[in-house]
Amino acid sequence: MAGGLAAFLATRGTAPQQVVVEGPTQVIKEKKAKVLVAKAPIGVGQRITAETIEWQDWPEFAVRPEYISEAVLPDAPTKMLDAVARFEFFPGEPILDKKLVHSDQGYLSAVLTKGMRGVSVPVSADAAAGGFVLPNDRVDVVLSRGGISQTILANVKVLAIGTRLGEAGTTGEKADPENPKADVFQGGTIATLELTPAQGEAIINAAKVGSLSVVLRSIADFKPSPSEAVNNETSRAIRMIRFGVGSDVMPGTSTTVTQASFDDASSEEQAQ
Repeated sequence: MAGGLAAFLATRGTAPQQVVVEGPTQVIKEKKAKVLVAKAPIGVGQRITAETIEWQDWPEFAVRPEYISEAVLPDAPTKMLDAVARFEFFPGEPILDKKLVHSDQGYLSAVLTKGMRGVSVPVSADAAAGGFVLPNDRVDVVLSRGGISQTILANVKVLAIGTRLGEAGTTGEKADPENPKADVFQGGTIATLELTPAQGEAIINAAKVGSLSVVLRSIADFKPSPSEAVNNETSRAIRMIRFGVGSDVMPGTSTTVTQASFDDASSEEQAQ
């Protein structure tokens, strides 16, 4: 009886042996969809071509409604030709219709924000951060004459430098209007700024009485402060003295500047 009880207790403590049944492994393929993506870098203002876009496999569950899919728009590569990129695209990035402008007009008019104007001013490399001011940078515009400098516009967007609109591509490449890319310029060039109509009038008046410089801002300061927003909206008056009589020139006014000179209002108050 003792031996039988010991054997019974020993068998109860032993775990039952597991039986593994081997069988064929079934692989379930993930469903794919075709999404239109950038095949090569596409810069701001660059026109879409057959060489810059392509269909790419995309997990079907990850296709967002704003993506352009082959199932919804099979002729998209043809319809997208000659559209202008308002924002930069990187290789493999899905093409979004809201980031394009369907226009047969010039590059600059396509990338301008509604209600804004593109105003061009001459700048030199030494007056534009050594030539390192690039499209999409933010700058302050400074008017200088007679040893006095005054910031007349703050935190304005640079649309273009010379013939370059976008940032994609190799810095310092030969300028090509059909492939606008960032470029470090030397000597003099034209900076095109995105301004309101009032700001455009102010900067045109300022260019007649002195030299303009563009001061590069940090990317951390791209968002304007409340005071800058007010100053840019109302535009600052430019103090001019003609035949000994001082006046504040505001946007929308005209004046003869051939014999005018520039003076800073605060300096005049101190002199008085």
